[in-house]
Amino acid sequence: MNLQELNALYDDLLKDIEFDELELGLQNPNIFEILKISKTEIRHSNFLAWLLNPKGSHLLGNVFLKRFLREVFLSDKFNDIDQVDVEGMDFSNLEIYREWNNIDLLIKLDDIVVCIENKVLSKEHSNQLSKYKKIIESNFPKEKKTFVYLSPDGNPSENETDVYQPISYDFIVDSLERIISVYGESINQQVLFYIKDYITIIKRELMGTDKLSLLSQKIYTNHKELFDFINDHKPDVLLRLNTIIKDEIEKRGWILGSISKVYIRFFTKPIEEFIYFSSKSNGGWSNGESFLFEIVLSPETKNKITFKAVVAPADKNYDRDRFVEIVSSIDGFKKSKGLKWATTKSIQAKLDYQAIHLMNDDEVRDFVNSFLDKTLSTIKLVEDQFRAHADELLKMKEIK
Repeated sequence: MNLQELNALYDDLLKDIEFDELELGLQNPNIFEILKISKTEIRHSNFLAWLLNPKGSHLLGNVFLKRFLREVFLSDKFNDIDQVDVEGMDFSNLEIYREWNNIDLLIKLDDIVVCIENKVLSKEHSNQLSKYKKIIESNFPKEKKTFVYLSPDGNPSENETDVYQPISYDFIVDSLERIISVYGESINQQVLFYIKDYITIIKRELMGTDKLSLLSQKIYTNHKELFDFINDHKPDVLLRLNTIIKDEIEKRGWILGSISKVYIRFFTKPIEEFIYFSSKSNGGWSNGESFLFEIVLSPETKNKITFKAVVAPADKNYDRDRFVEIVSSIDGFKKSKGLKWATTKSIQAKLDYQAIHLMNDDEVRDFVNSFLDKTLSTIKLVEDQFRAHADELLKMKEIK
């Protein structure tokens, strides 16, 4: 594609009135997007717990709770309870728990327990649903027990289909929209804004059914060639971050070691003479270092950056076990269980990788330096430890 063709495609996009509608719609503030919690499972559970609580500050009473329970008890999986029983229930002693024994949501009435596993973007794992069922049965042997599998699409559980009743976020949206239509004029305005924002986030981020999502799909279809070209040439976030981190490391006088796109490794001048370099390939780093400080750029879904002090594989005639002992005996470090790689210390910080492209270089550098500053005390401990064992470490390097 030449420049003239690209400009023509871009001009067509700018003339598309639906593109203007999308741009205006995206400018509407949404509290969940502002706080960057729209895809965070624990935040969805927190908001649902607030809505389910009849005594919550939303002042909706038990309206949402009743609709939810009626949907749960509609299932033929729970023969002891029927949806018609909900209207006569006494909610004065109701309790709602978050993360009780790792269970996302637990509703406890006098003689009823509702166990809710909430899946936003993740999948069930490690027989967790079966484990939660056993926990509930053990702790509430006399209560009537119900189990819910809440997910965006409402698909059944993979492993506990006969026990867990599937409920979709579409039902949550329908319930909240119904509540707004009936009680909208009497709902506190701030609460109303929160609920409307929550409905939008569910539709946009979990269901892909909100107006802007559907509009964006239409715009993409109409201008596919342009968007595909942009996607193929979008900036590489990790490469940009990697470059800035390396620059800031060298500005501090530290020395870069074996590196890759995701791993930036370095050592400092005070420990340089104590680091053994393997003479041949042994499954370690490309430059053969026995020890390095390591910064790990995690995949975007993890949203974190990690600093580590790592001992690598070494030549067989190098006393690596003793080296690990020296490093791991530093105050606050740990004895790694890894036979090949030994991570003796780690420091983590949150990092929204998706937001990096919105930051200028100075803002990224500020974050990087703030993170590197957090590693200074750890680096100093290593330098002091190596100096304290200088004679031994230098002698260990003299192996043939």
